[in-house]
Amino acid sequence: MKRVLIIVYYWPPSGGAGVQRWLKFAKYLPNYNWQPVIYTPENPDFKLQDENLLSEIPSEAEVIKRPIWEPYSTYRKLFGKSEEKDLSTGVMKKEGLKSKIANWLRGNLFIPDPKVFWRKPSVKYLKEYLKEHPVDLIISSGTPHSMHLIAMDLKRELGLKWIADFRDPWTELDMLEEYHISSSSFKKYRNYEKEVLDTADLCITTSKVWAKDFERLGAARCECITNGYDESDFENSVEPYKDFVISHFGLLNHMRNPSTLWEALEEMLNEDPDFKNSFKLHLGGTIDGEIIKEIEGYPNLSSSLKVFPYISHEEVITEYQRSSLLLLLLFNSKSGRGNIPGKLFEYLASEKAILAFGPDRGDSAEIVEENGGKYFLYSSKDKESIKAALNSLIAQGHPSKSSSKQYSREKLTAKLAAYLDQLSA
Repeated sequence: MKRVLIIVYYWPPSGGAGVQRWLKFAKYLPNYNWQPVIYTPENPDFKLQDENLLSEIPSEAEVIKRPIWEPYSTYRKLFGKSEEKDLSTGVMKKEGLKSKIANWLRGNLFIPDPKVFWRKPSVKYLKEYLKEHPVDLIISSGTPHSMHLIAMDLKRELGLKWIADFRDPWTELDMLEEYHISSSSFKKYRNYEKEVLDTADLCITTSKVWAKDFERLGAARCECITNGYDESDFENSVEPYKDFVISHFGLLNHMRNPSTLWEALEEMLNEDPDFKNSFKLHLGGTIDGEIIKEIEGYPNLSSSLKVFPYISHEEVITEYQRSSLLLLLLFNSKSGRGNIPGKLFEYLASEKAILAFGPDRGDSAEIVEENGGKYFLYSSKDKESIKAALNSLIAQGHPSKSSSKQYSREKLTAKLAAYLDQLSA
């Protein structure tokens, strides 16, 4: 069995979407004669924990954990717990001087990201480790993009083949605007990005739009391997809620807030007593407190709201299957055209209706359309149009079965394994 070193920041028991992609690849790689060797932080600054994910790590996997120092404890001392950052983005949530200073420091001092302090000790450790435990290939996954810098150093010093996996854009990520980055700092981001794209033997990313973007930015070759869903997560039948439940679990911040939807729902609840009696809104995950306050400003919608504490991925899948309608919230922006949230594939596997807000000519729209037009993708901010879409979805009931098999995690791993075989031949 060949060995591949996978350098990732997110790994069980850390929860959240970031862990799913490489946990599932690692789960199925042994089926294709590849042993995953995972290199990951011992003490990541990540609050969400999901112990259930540990059971999915295959017995063939070797997991190496090493200490990492990150500046977030200093952030908290300087700016206080009330100004706590969004752990999924590194962006401070609140407006004001403290928040702007914190975001400026993040964007201009910690380049490419606050994990950069792990670069040198990781390279030093892994050089010694690989002398005694050689591998056939290296993969790095970002964000955080410091993982790519570690792999790049190893490639240059040891001559190993290297795949750089981009789960998000780098210099063209919309979120960079939140960091108030100076022109000289942005040049450093660009230089790092170009260096990685020039040096990697292959780049992969999660959407076709982003693959073209990375090739435009300098990658000789960038392939698309989307995220997906694990068929084993959907083996048990689940009884749906009797109420009409709209659900969203995951990151819900000011850049994804569908304000017009909340207004539209409030009007529908006012206009239709039967709908009011049967409607529920379920939200869970990392939710901006200001969005909860906004929803609470609508009396009927607020009384229908249930906010879940953090729940395991297994429980999230159950909630998808029990719900009537699932929300897909994208950044309505240029890079958002390539954004395909991992939850979209689990939505398709759940065979539920989808209401999506975001770019209407992006990869997510294409995937929705591939499924026979049985799902709605909706990007308008017009309240009346949103109400019409909701009424159509309510009348539609459960959509027919989707053609989502191509997005199973095992089939996607087969695609990755084919690239590994090519590069290691």
